[in-house]
Amino acid sequence: MTHSHLRSAEYFVEPRQAFQIVGQEVFGDAWREDCIDNPADEDHRETLALLRQALRSGDVAAHWATLDARSDGDLRPQDADREFFRIQIKDDLVFHQGVNQPVRCRIHAEQLRRFLRGQEMQPVTPSQLAANKCFDWLVETFSDNDREIPRAETLRKLAKERFPRLSDHAFKDARRRAIEKTARQDLAKPGRRRNLIGE
Repeated sequence: MTHSHLRSAEYFVEPRQAFQIVGQEVFGDAWREDCIDNPADEDHRETLALLRQALRSGDVAAHWATLDARSDGDLRPQDADREFFRIQIKDDLVFHQGVNQPVRCRIHAEQLRRFLRGQEMQPVTPSQLAANKCFDWLVETFSDNDREIPRAETLRKLAKERFPRLSDHAFKDARRRAIEKTARQDLAKPGRRRNLIGE
């Protein structure tokens, strides 16, 4: 397939539309289009991370071209994996570190859908995503040598502020698993505990 044909192929979409495909596939009926232009929104960040993961996978074809159309090429997984590669949803562009500028990008829509469906054997609900994020946050918190860990109830309130779709049951499960992963059995006991890591 030539570059000119690739750019015009109807199966290729720009980043903003690809972002919507990811959101619709992952969140289903719970997808909120109002998160698209809100980078601070949890759903926005999760959707963006999944889109970047798809581009890094090598399973989703993509093509880039500079704004003046003087340079173009296939977007390789290693390009999307670079530290300064950025998907700019608001501008419908990506920042390509290799050419050191924002470029237009076209992403294969059907390959993107297949990648997402292959990644998740079952649909991931927003509450499951919140639970996964909470677990990662708790592991990071419990692993911090300099942080005083609050009581479970205070931690639950903090978690629900960070992850509004987190249920109480999901928090308890995430906390239990984070304690196991970090070997912080001292946190499983009632009452406030000092962070004993390194002592």
